[in-house]
Order: sequence, then C-alpha cells, then structure tokens
Amino acid sequence: MSRPWLTPPVPELVDYVAPVAVSKHADAYQSLFARSGICMATVDMGLRVLDANEQFRRDLGAGGDAPVGRELLDFVHQGAHGHLHHQFVRLVEGRSDRVVERVLGVHADDGLLPAQLTAVAVREQVVVTAIVVMLQWEAFPGGAAGRSSRRKVLTPLNARILEGVASGMSTVNLAIKLHLSRQGVEYHVGTMLKKLKVSNRAALVSRAYTMGVLTAGAWPPRVDPEFVR
Repeated sequence: MSRPWLTPPVPELVDYVAPVAVSKHADAYQSLFARSGICMATVDMGLRVLDANEQFRRDLGAGGDAPVGRELLDFVHQGAHGHLHHQFVRLVEGRSDRVVERVLGVHADDGLLPAQLTAVAVREQVVVTAIVVMLQWEAFPGGAAGRSSRRKVLTPLNARILEGVASGMSTVNLAIKLHLSRQGVEYHVGTMLKKLKVSNRAALVSRAYTMGVLTAGAWPPRVDPEFVR
C-alpha cells in the first residue's frame, strides 16, 4: 500500500537521491552492526526498503532479497502503524531527530515478537534523503517458554484491567467491577508496568496501543485476543 504522506514534493528524491545516500551512508551502519543481532534497513521517503543487512533479511524476510522493495510497516504489527506514521512524518519534516518506539515485529519464524525500533534520518544538507531503521528484538519476562507463547503477554484478568485503565477507570471502580481488592488491582497493574517496561499508567496505555495490544480505533478500549493467554 502506498503512503503518499511520506512522499517528497520532488519524485526524483525517492528514485535517485535516496539510493545515492544509501550507498554513501548505509554500508557503514550495516558494517558496524553486522554482528550485533540488530536488524537494519534503509528506507526511502515512502518507507520502502531499499537495502537490508543480513540479520534483517534472515529474521524478517525469510532469506534472500525478500524485504527489498516492500514497505517497512509490513514488518510491524498493524496496531502500531498509525502511531509510527505520525513519528516518521515528524522525522522527515525535521521536527524530531529520531524515532524510538517499542513495537511488535513480524518475525519470519516466531510470529509477533517485541522489539525496539529506532530510526534516524540521513540528510544531504537539510534534505532528508533516506532513513536508517534498526529493529532490536526484546523478550518479555518468561519469554523462553516457547515461540508460540511469546505473543501471549496478558492473562484474561490483566487484559480486563488494561481495558479499564485505558478507558479511564479508577482503581476503586476497577476493584468493584472485577470483584477484587484495591491492592489486587494495583498488583496486576504493577505486573503489566514491569512486563511492558513503563513507569506509569499513561505510559502503559500508550505502549499497549503502540505494540498493538490494545486495538486501534476501538472504543471502549479492547485488548486484541491474540495477546491473551
């Protein structure tokens, strides 16, 4: 799917300048991180993959040149697309220096896995000519239990509490609704804060939407069933 919101006003910037910038800058990045376990790719202004290192090809492209020519967001859970769209627009327009987000990457073998996505702009003078993207896999606590279980990050009770927090419910109201004590609610909220590596409820909700755990566009908030054990 084409994303015109990242296409520059001069078409040649995608078709000509970006590949030049990639050959000039990306090899150094890829050499630096070749053995780090970080997936790296360079993308154009439409977020199409221009080049990718061996780790990216193996983890996200099932080998060969499969990732090249595809859109970067194809490799990220769709629940994060809207938020990443906004962040990449800010990067291209020069309103931010980089994008750093935790997302769920679509791993070739393991399905959805948590990862940190970092993107930096490659500039010639003040013009953004390409974007270098790094995707580093993470693991939730207990992630060694097996590939198929890694996406099942919440218990049914935690999912209901997360939905309540996202809708603005207080601890007292959640406790009444779910027949728990206030301490019980706080315990489960604390567990999710640690699991998603955030420090407060607002960040918990934001991270859950970014990673696709909470379904984008749904109200009242709803946890995607694929993340519930």
